[in-house]
Amino acid sequence: MKWVFSLITAWLVFVLALSGWWLVFGLKTLSLVGEAHEGYELAKHQKMLFYEGSFLMLLLLFGGLGLFYFSYRMYREKSSKDKFFATFTHDLKTALFRLQLQVENIERKKAYSDDEIALVLASTRKLHLNLENGLDSTLGGQRKLFFEEINMQEFVRDMHTQWPELSIQLKGNESVYADRKALGSVFKNLLHNSFLHGEADQVVLGLEEKEGQVVVSYSDNGKAFSGDVQNLGQTPLSSKEGTGFGLFLAKYWVRRMKGLLTFSLGDRGELKIKMSLPVGAYS
Repeated sequence: MKWVFSLITAWLVFVLALSGWWLVFGLKTLSLVGEAHEGYELAKHQKMLFYEGSFLMLLLLFGGLGLFYFSYRMYREKSSKDKFFATFTHDLKTALFRLQLQVENIERKKAYSDDEIALVLASTRKLHLNLENGLDSTLGGQRKLFFEEINMQEFVRDMHTQWPELSIQLKGNESVYADRKALGSVFKNLLHNSFLHGEADQVVLGLEEKEGQVVVSYSDNGKAFSGDVQNLGQTPLSSKEGTGFGLFLAKYWVRRMKGLLTFSLGDRGELKIKMSLPVGAYS
């Protein structure tokens, strides 16, 4: 991609130099004509040529800067897509590998326990979540959001059926104005992070209305977070504990729903999350 920027720079330097030479040459030529022909309106034509030449050079300059801007945007989009596919492929391969090992272990023993079935179900859920995140990342920017009033009590009950291993306690009875599918993606990734990385079995959600926003406080009883909390949700980063793609996507959806998602550490070093969402329709 660097050769594109080099080509734009060379083109911009060439056309600006050519137009500058044309302007200087035209002004000198008019001066010679004015000296040879008495009564020739030299000042008028010089002024016209100067303004027209200057305007042409400005157009060329802004055109070149515009090419730089759009080329840089294409470069950033390409880099983001490359990073996404690398992250998505890593997550997908890991989930498939875990699922394969667990199934092979059950097949080899010709018997299974409830814990082993729970592991297979967890890996299957992880695989399903990776596929959803991949589709959301690829098509999410093109998908139009459909906002509706969502009762959080009913919403959390539905989430609990998908994550029976977690006890979800809800404090408050407020509703939020959000896209149901996007909000579901946010909570699926948060719950998965608590269950897999935090090894939690209990999640507490607090709802509080403040200045036209519902503030959702999210915490769990999982283990302490050892990474840099400031980097969470900023960009997917590969590490031994995971890629962070789920939290990145959760923050993306909350931002698209005109909300805010922040991360902090609790007294035990556990991860705490605050999410602000609209309480009603936009005016």
